[in-house]
Amino acid sequence: MKPFYENKDRAVQSYETLDLEFPEHLHDHVEILLVLAGSVEVKITEARRELKAGDCAVIFPQQIHSYHKPAGSRTRLFIFDSALTGMYLHPIRKYIPAHPFLSAGELSEDGRLALDRIYRLSCTGQGTADASPAIQKSPANAEDLCSAWMQVLFAVIWPRLMPEKRAQSKGAELTGQVVQYVMEHFQEPLSLDVIAKELHINKYYVSHIFSNQLRISFRRYLSHVRLEYALQLMKTSSAPLIDVCLEAGFSSLRSFNRTFVEIMGMTPSEYRGSAAAGGAV
Repeated sequence: MKPFYENKDRAVQSYETLDLEFPEHLHDHVEILLVLAGSVEVKITEARRELKAGDCAVIFPQQIHSYHKPAGSRTRLFIFDSALTGMYLHPIRKYIPAHPFLSAGELSEDGRLALDRIYRLSCTGQGTADASPAIQKSPANAEDLCSAWMQVLFAVIWPRLMPEKRAQSKGAELTGQVVQYVMEHFQEPLSLDVIAKELHINKYYVSHIFSNQLRISFRRYLSHVRLEYALQLMKTSSAPLIDVCLEAGFSSLRSFNRTFVEIMGMTPSEYRGSAAAGGAV
Protein backbone atom coordinates (compact mmCIF):
# COMPACT_ATOMS: atom_id res chain seq x y z
CA MET A 1 0.00 0.00 0.00
CA LYS A 2 1.06 3.64 -0.24
CA PRO A 3 0.63 5.76 2.89
CA PHE A 4 1.54 9.42 2.48
CA TYR A 5 4.96 8.90 4.01
CA GLU A 6 5.86 5.40 2.89
CA ASN A 7 8.94 4.94 0.72
CA LYS A 8 9.03 1.32 -0.34
CA ASP A 9 12.68 1.60 -1.41
CA ARG A 10 13.76 1.84 2.25
CA ALA A 11 13.43 -0.94 4.83
CA VAL A 12 13.57 1.67 7.59
CA GLN A 13 12.87 5.38 7.50
CA SER A 14 12.47 8.10 10.08
CA TYR A 15 11.86 11.81 10.04
CA GLU A 16 10.61 14.69 12.12
CA THR A 17 7.33 16.43 11.43
CA LEU A 18 5.37 19.36 12.84
CA ASP A 19 1.67 19.19 13.78
CA LEU A 20 1.27 15.62 12.57
CA GLU A 21 -2.29 14.84 11.50
CA PHE A 22 -3.46 11.83 9.51
CA PRO A 23 -6.75 9.88 9.54
CA GLU A 24 -7.16 6.16 10.15
CA HIS A 25 -4.77 4.05 8.07
CA LEU A 26 -2.85 0.80 8.27
CA HIS A 27 0.10 -0.91 6.59
CA ASP A 28 2.45 -3.88 6.88
CA HIS A 29 5.22 -2.06 8.77
CA VAL A 30 5.95 -1.42 12.43
CA GLU A 31 5.49 2.26 13.28
CA ILE A 32 6.73 4.17 16.32
CA LEU A 33 5.83 7.75 17.13
CA LEU A 34 7.98 9.70 19.59
CA VAL A 35 6.72 13.10 20.77
CA LEU A 36 9.49 15.68 21.08
CA ALA A 37 7.37 18.75 21.96
CA GLY A 38 3.71 19.68 22.36
CA SER A 39 1.14 16.91 22.24
CA VAL A 40 -0.50 14.56 19.74
CA GLU A 41 -3.70 12.57 20.07
CA VAL A 42 -3.04 9.01 18.87
CA LYS A 43 -5.68 6.37 18.23
CA ILE A 44 -4.75 2.71 17.74
CA THR A 45 -7.79 0.52 17.01
CA GLU A 46 -10.11 1.52 19.88
CA ALA A 47 -7.43 2.87 22.24
CA ARG A 48 -6.89 6.63 22.28
CA ARG A 49 -4.45 8.81 24.22
CA GLU A 50 -2.96 12.27 24.15
CA LEU A 51 0.82 11.87 24.15
CA LYS A 52 3.16 14.57 25.42
CA ALA A 53 6.90 15.22 25.14
CA GLY A 54 8.88 12.05 25.83
CA ASP A 55 5.91 9.70 25.32
CA CYS A 56 5.69 7.28 22.42
CA ALA A 57 3.23 4.99 20.63
CA VAL A 58 4.06 1.58 19.17
CA ILE A 59 1.92 0.31 16.28
CA PHE A 60 2.24 -3.23 14.95
CA PRO A 61 1.52 -4.23 11.32
CA GLN A 62 -2.12 -4.09 10.17
CA GLN A 63 -3.32 -2.05 13.16
CA ILE A 64 -5.57 0.85 12.23
CA HIS A 65 -4.21 4.08 13.69
CA SER A 66 -4.54 7.84 13.33
CA TYR A 67 -2.87 11.05 14.50
CA HIS A 68 -4.48 14.35 15.48
CA LYS A 69 -2.95 17.53 16.88
CA PRO A 70 -4.84 18.95 19.87
CA ALA A 71 -1.84 21.25 20.36
CA GLY A 72 1.25 22.26 18.39
CA SER A 73 3.59 19.30 18.18
CA ARG A 74 6.98 18.16 16.97
CA THR A 75 7.40 14.43 16.55
CA ARG A 76 9.68 11.74 15.20
CA LEU A 77 8.09 8.98 13.16
CA PHE A 78 9.85 5.64 12.62
CA ILE A 79 8.54 3.17 10.03
CA PHE A 80 10.31 -0.13 9.42
CA ASP A 81 10.02 -3.71 8.25
CA SER A 82 9.35 -6.06 11.16
CA ALA A 83 12.03 -8.39 9.74
CA LEU A 84 14.61 -5.93 11.12
CA THR A 85 13.56 -6.75 14.70
CA GLY A 86 15.33 -10.12 14.65
CA MET A 87 13.93 -12.54 17.24
CA TYR A 88 10.85 -10.31 17.66
CA LEU A 89 9.69 -10.82 14.04
CA HIS A 90 7.33 -13.73 14.69
CA PRO A 91 5.89 -12.38 17.97
CA ILE A 92 5.15 -9.07 16.23
CA ARG A 93 3.17 -10.96 13.59
CA LYS A 94 1.25 -13.01 16.16
CA TYR A 95 0.61 -10.42 18.86
CA ILE A 96 -0.48 -6.82 19.31
CA PRO A 97 0.35 -4.49 22.22
CA ALA A 98 -2.31 -4.36 24.93
CA HIS A 99 -0.45 -1.28 26.18
CA PRO A 100 0.75 0.52 22.98
CA PHE A 101 1.35 3.89 24.66
CA LEU A 102 4.55 4.32 26.66
CA SER A 103 5.33 7.24 28.93
CA ALA A 104 8.79 8.80 28.95
CA GLY A 105 9.63 6.75 32.05
CA GLU A 106 8.45 3.49 30.52
CA LEU A 107 10.50 4.09 27.38
CA SER A 108 13.59 4.45 29.61
CA GLU A 109 17.01 5.91 28.84
CA ASP A 110 18.05 2.81 26.88
CA GLY A 111 14.89 3.00 24.75
CA ARG A 112 15.48 6.67 23.97
CA LEU A 113 19.11 5.96 23.10
CA ALA A 114 18.06 3.19 20.68
CA LEU A 115 15.52 5.47 18.96
CA ASP A 116 18.10 8.24 18.70
CA ARG A 117 20.60 5.91 17.04
CA ILE A 118 17.96 4.58 14.62
CA TYR A 119 16.96 8.14 13.74
CA ARG A 120 20.54 9.19 12.99
CA LEU A 121 21.11 6.12 10.84
CA SER A 122 17.87 6.35 8.85
CA CYS A 123 16.66 9.96 8.88
CA THR A 124 15.24 10.98 5.48
CA GLY A 125 15.17 14.69 6.30
CA GLN A 126 11.63 14.95 4.87
CA GLY A 127 9.24 17.51 6.24
CA THR A 128 11.72 19.29 8.50
CA ALA A 129 14.62 21.67 8.38
CA ASP A 130 16.84 18.84 9.59
CA ALA A 131 19.46 18.50 6.88
CA SER A 132 22.45 17.85 9.10
CA PRO A 133 25.30 16.18 7.16
CA ALA A 134 26.02 14.12 10.27
CA ILE A 135 22.57 12.58 9.99
CA GLN A 136 22.27 12.29 6.23
CA LYS A 137 25.66 10.58 5.66
CA SER A 138 24.77 7.07 6.83
CA PRO A 139 27.35 4.26 6.83
CA ALA A 140 27.15 1.51 4.23
CA ASN A 141 25.90 -0.95 6.87
CA ALA A 142 23.26 1.45 8.23
CA GLU A 143 20.43 -1.08 7.84
CA ASP A 144 22.32 -3.73 9.85
CA LEU A 145 23.07 -1.18 12.56
CA CYS A 146 19.42 -0.09 12.63
CA SER A 147 18.38 -3.72 13.02
CA ALA A 148 20.74 -4.14 15.98
CA TRP A 149 19.38 -1.03 17.70
CA MET A 150 15.79 -2.13 17.02
CA GLN A 151 16.47 -5.39 18.82
CA VAL A 152 17.84 -3.40 21.76
CA LEU A 153 14.72 -1.22 21.67
CA PHE A 154 12.31 -4.18 21.69
CA ALA A 155 14.27 -5.92 24.43
CA VAL A 156 13.57 -2.83 26.54
CA ILE A 157 9.93 -2.18 25.64
CA TRP A 158 8.51 -5.65 24.92
CA PRO A 159 7.41 -6.47 28.51
CA ARG A 160 5.88 -2.98 28.87
CA LEU A 161 3.80 -3.41 25.71
CA MET A 162 2.04 -6.38 27.39
CA PRO A 163 1.53 -8.22 24.06
CA GLU A 164 -1.64 -10.24 23.56
CA LYS A 165 -2.66 -12.60 20.77
CA ARG A 166 -4.37 -11.04 17.79
CA ALA A 167 -8.12 -11.64 17.78
CA GLN A 168 -9.91 -9.93 14.92
CA SER A 169 -13.67 -9.87 14.42
CA LYS A 170 -15.30 -10.01 11.00
CA GLY A 171 -16.26 -6.33 11.32
CA ALA A 172 -12.73 -5.26 12.20
CA GLU A 173 -11.38 -7.31 9.30
CA LEU A 174 -13.71 -5.58 6.83
CA THR A 175 -12.83 -2.16 8.24
CA GLY A 176 -9.17 -2.97 7.68
CA GLN A 177 -9.86 -4.04 4.11
CA VAL A 178 -11.74 -0.82 3.37
CA VAL A 179 -9.02 1.38 4.86
CA GLN A 180 -6.29 -0.50 3.03
CA TYR A 181 -8.16 -0.25 -0.29
CA VAL A 182 -8.48 3.53 0.06
CA MET A 183 -4.80 3.88 0.97
CA GLU A 184 -3.81 1.88 -2.11
CA HIS A 185 -6.16 3.64 -4.55
CA PHE A 186 -6.66 7.22 -3.29
CA GLN A 187 -4.85 8.61 -6.35
CA GLU A 188 -7.55 7.11 -8.59
CA PRO A 189 -11.21 8.12 -9.04
CA LEU A 190 -12.80 6.59 -5.95
CA SER A 191 -16.35 6.25 -4.63
CA LEU A 192 -18.36 4.11 -2.23
CA ASP A 193 -19.69 2.19 -5.23
CA VAL A 194 -16.18 1.40 -6.46
CA ILE A 195 -15.03 0.21 -3.03
CA ALA A 196 -18.15 -1.90 -2.52
CA LYS A 197 -17.77 -3.53 -5.93
CA GLU A 198 -14.06 -4.28 -5.51
CA LEU A 199 -14.46 -5.71 -2.00
CA HIS A 200 -17.75 -7.48 -2.78
CA ILE A 201 -19.68 -5.87 0.05
CA ASN A 202 -22.76 -3.67 0.26
CA LYS A 203 -22.30 0.04 -0.50
CA TYR A 204 -24.28 1.04 2.58
CA TYR A 205 -22.12 -1.16 4.78
CA VAL A 206 -19.04 0.64 3.45
CA SER A 207 -20.68 3.96 4.33
CA HIS A 208 -21.48 2.55 7.79
CA ILE A 209 -17.81 1.66 8.31
CA PHE A 210 -16.77 5.26 7.74
CA SER A 211 -19.53 6.89 9.77
CA ASN A 212 -19.69 4.42 12.69
CA GLN A 213 -16.25 2.78 12.86
CA LEU A 214 -13.96 5.56 11.63
CA ARG A 215 -16.33 8.38 12.66
CA ILE A 216 -15.74 10.43 9.53
CA SER A 217 -17.59 10.63 6.22
CA PHE A 218 -16.08 8.84 3.23
CA ARG A 219 -15.59 12.09 1.29
CA ARG A 220 -13.93 13.80 4.25
CA TYR A 221 -11.65 10.81 4.82
CA LEU A 222 -10.62 10.64 1.18
CA SER A 223 -9.97 14.39 1.13
CA HIS A 224 -7.68 14.10 4.18
CA VAL A 225 -5.70 11.23 2.65
CA ARG A 226 -5.25 13.07 -0.65
CA LEU A 227 -4.40 16.34 1.05
CA GLU A 228 -1.75 14.79 3.29
CA TYR A 229 -0.13 13.23 0.23
CA ALA A 230 -0.26 16.59 -1.56
CA LEU A 231 1.36 18.28 1.45
CA GLN A 232 4.16 15.74 1.36
CA LEU A 233 4.72 16.46 -2.34
CA MET A 234 4.77 20.20 -1.65
CA LYS A 235 7.32 19.75 1.14
CA THR A 236 9.67 17.62 -0.93
CA SER A 237 9.39 19.15 -4.43
CA SER A 238 8.79 22.39 -6.30
CA ALA A 239 6.29 20.80 -8.70
CA PRO A 240 3.52 23.12 -10.02
CA LEU A 241 0.35 22.98 -7.92
CA ILE A 242 -1.66 21.53 -10.82
CA ASP A 243 0.75 18.58 -10.95
CA VAL A 244 0.57 18.17 -7.17
CA CYS A 245 -3.22 18.13 -7.07
CA LEU A 246 -3.55 15.64 -9.93
CA GLU A 247 -0.83 13.35 -8.53
CA ALA A 248 -2.68 13.31 -5.18
CA GLY A 249 -5.93 12.25 -6.84
CA PHE A 250 -7.90 15.52 -6.93
CA SER A 251 -10.03 15.92 -10.04
CA SER A 252 -9.21 19.61 -10.55
CA LEU A 253 -7.21 22.50 -9.15
CA ARG A 254 -10.50 24.06 -8.04
CA SER A 255 -11.44 21.07 -5.86
CA PHE A 256 -7.88 20.92 -4.50
CA ASN A 257 -7.97 24.62 -3.54
CA ARG A 258 -11.39 24.24 -1.90
CA THR A 259 -10.32 21.22 0.17
CA PHE A 260 -7.03 22.85 1.10
CA VAL A 261 -8.71 26.00 2.44
CA GLU A 262 -11.36 23.95 4.28
CA ILE A 263 -8.81 21.79 6.12
CA MET A 264 -5.70 23.97 6.29
CA GLY A 265 -7.30 27.41 6.57
CA MET A 266 -5.22 28.85 3.73
CA THR A 267 -4.71 28.38 0.00
CA PRO A 268 -1.99 26.06 -1.39
CA SER A 269 -0.08 29.12 -2.64
CA GLU A 270 -0.20 30.74 0.79
CA TYR A 271 0.97 27.50 2.39
CA ARG A 272 3.88 27.16 -0.02
CA GLY A 273 4.76 30.82 0.55
CA SER A 274 4.77 30.42 4.34
CA ALA A 275 6.91 27.30 4.03
CA ALA A 276 9.43 29.15 1.88
CA ALA A 277 9.55 32.05 4.31
CA GLY A 278 9.83 30.00 7.49
CA GLY A 279 11.66 26.86 6.39
CA ALA A 280 10.00 23.51 6.98
CA VAL A 281 6.27 23.38 7.61
